[in-house]
Amino acid sequence: MKLSEAILLGSTMLAAKPGGQYFSETKSGCALGMAAIARGCSFHGVTRPINENERRTLGAEGVWGPWVLNVVRRPCECWVLRAPRKMRIKDIIAHLFDFHVMNKKNWTLDQLVAWVRTWEPKEISPMPLANALRPGKVISREPRVDRRQAEREWQLVRQAFEARHKTTLSSTKISWGN
Repeated sequence: MKLSEAILLGSTMLAAKPGGQYFSETKSGCALGMAAIARGCSFHGVTRPINENERRTLGAEGVWGPWVLNVVRRPCECWVLRAPRKMRIKDIIAHLFDFHVMNKKNWTLDQLVAWVRTWEPKEISPMPLANALRPGKVISREPRVDRRQAEREWQLVRQAFEARHKTTLSSTKISWGN
């Protein structure tokens, strides 16, 4: 699942809330938190000291890949003292969500997702099957059953998303990867 798709899906699962990735007590979060929950991630407390620059977006690269660490020019015209002109993609996502989607309301979640799509890898390349299995290993039926169940659940979530965003879907092109 791509980050852009996960943000939209996650918006059907969590309430939008700026300032942190995930707030368990209110089942809410930011764009990165919504996406992580949609991907099946869970959140837990961190006991070690965390660098101030990492607190807001901690772990995003572990879920979405190193491309979110690329430093690019942010698409907004915020004053440079509010946010540097060039930032890591994951930090730009957090800034756009917190400040522009939730606070100023001059961006929509759909616009944020469209911006993410311009930077995320076009294709997620799965590991070739030949490299995934060692000779003599057998694929059991159990994962296949789990996959069917996951596909059914995905369809239900997708239908819920489409119902919730019915008015915006007609004006926005969304690729579900089917």
